[in-house]
Amino acid sequence: MYLVRRHRRFWAYHDVPPKLRPIMGAARLIENLQTDDERTARKRANMLWLHDWSRKLERAKNGSPEREASDAEFYRGLLLRAESEEEKGLILERIEDEASSRFHDALGRAGYQDERDVPPGADVPGVEEAERFFKLATGQLVPTLDHVDEWLGTLSNEAKTKDMKRSTVLKFSETFPYLQDVNRKDVQRWFNKRVSDEGLTTKTLKRVLSELRSYWTFLRSLELVPDEGSPFDKLSLAGKKSEDRKPFEPSDVVRLLRSAEAKGDKTLADAISLGMWTGARIESLCKLRLEDVKSSFIRIEDDKTDAGTRDVPIHSKLNSIMRRLIADSRDGFVLSGLSANKYGDRSDALGKRFGRLKTELGFGEAYVFHSFRKTVTTILENAGVAENVAADIVGHEKPRITYGLYSGGTSLEVKREAIEKLSYPLSDVT
Repeated sequence: MYLVRRHRRFWAYHDVPPKLRPIMGAARLIENLQTDDERTARKRANMLWLHDWSRKLERAKNGSPEREASDAEFYRGLLLRAESEEEKGLILERIEDEASSRFHDALGRAGYQDERDVPPGADVPGVEEAERFFKLATGQLVPTLDHVDEWLGTLSNEAKTKDMKRSTVLKFSETFPYLQDVNRKDVQRWFNKRVSDEGLTTKTLKRVLSELRSYWTFLRSLELVPDEGSPFDKLSLAGKKSEDRKPFEPSDVVRLLRSAEAKGDKTLADAISLGMWTGARIESLCKLRLEDVKSSFIRIEDDKTDAGTRDVPIHSKLNSIMRRLIADSRDGFVLSGLSANKYGDRSDALGKRFGRLKTELGFGEAYVFHSFRKTVTTILENAGVAENVAADIVGHEKPRITYGLYSGGTSLEVKREAIEKLSYPLSDVT
């Protein structure tokens, strides 16, 4: 880049490399720096190069001559980082020139020489995009995703839950790229379309709505959206009816166990055995360590609720299996050899294997590994076990306020007597 003084003003020049001239449509870049002071001219020329010309040349070099929507975000970032009013003014001039260029290019493509030639109400392709470019570049439009990381950083959720919430907002932003696009009528249509296209259940719709409301509340705290009203209020969420989870019949539990054994999937068979004799969740079983197994009971900690931390007696039918698992462990876990996913969840792959197994045996969506908990609870109920005792075994909140608030919990002896009532037709099912 070099400076040339013409008519008492400095101009910036840069010769475009010959290979890029057909792409750029010019042999030279020229800009009036609007000053007769050489020091000011050099400063403005440097800004011009850093903030504009180098970017255009790089895009042309990479074979992407089209002006990208991200240009607006680039200029918006420059405005936010401007260190002086003079620098901000120069950047605004570049934004105005770029927006004007886009606007007149759109008119030219439509066959108009001037905006006065456009008939009233005519839709000129590209004009609206030029206007949105200017609004985004100057900060009048805020990208929906701009503050997602900041919002997630304020939450105490686990990484997996945060990723789910990020995914929700990302999906939403595909239809509503800017906060100014969000309105209640179109949000309702967005939910309706997700039901028709993806078959989302009402439960899932409510979760998505809750996550979006949380993000909107955070944006409101930053004064990025209006204080009054919300586009997420008074929506109708009529999703697909979800099928309630069902318990396995005791004979079906044995079928699943024998099928896993027949496939040679010893770890899955052991997980089923643990589930059918304890009623514990698969994730709780997969994170059981050897030190959690005592002489006559299993200590389950850090489950989904406070009541989930509990001692579960080892059923007499589970004793030999537990001793083998402890003896064979190579990594300190009861279910040894499982790999954790990126969230530290060791049950992910095992759960998928169980899903394939139960599907092969003809069980539908209402049957999952969690169904073993329902089976255990059902057997205990039919055996006359008190509800508060069953709750202490499977890790549910106590059903009544007296036991829930004041009781120290069911004794191991009482729970052992109850859990021994679990029974399956192990010798009858093949």
